[in-house]
Amino acid sequence: MKVSDIDITTLKNYLRVDSDQDDTLLQHILQASVEFCQSYTGLDLADLDNYSDIPLAVLALCADMYENREYITDRATTTNPTVIQILHSHCNNFL
Repeated sequence: MKVSDIDITTLKNYLRVDSDQDDTLLQHILQASVEFCQSYTGLDLADLDNYSDIPLAVLALCADMYENREYITDRATTTNPTVIQILHSHCNNFL
């Protein structure tokens, strides 16, 4: 699978979502997750497609964003360590 192959159907299967009521939200979450990966690594979408582990990072980010939709003020938020490890191994952004 490539990052560009991830669509709403793939994402809903990964998240085990059966209804269509959150499709718009899921589309935004998917876009934000891909953009996060691009920003973090410095790679464009075509480059992200060259790595077989980055789609897992995108899906994990989507799951985190979908499952944790409330605003949290009492604790620091952190990104999934598995996601960071995957993205860090392909990172071109060293600033």
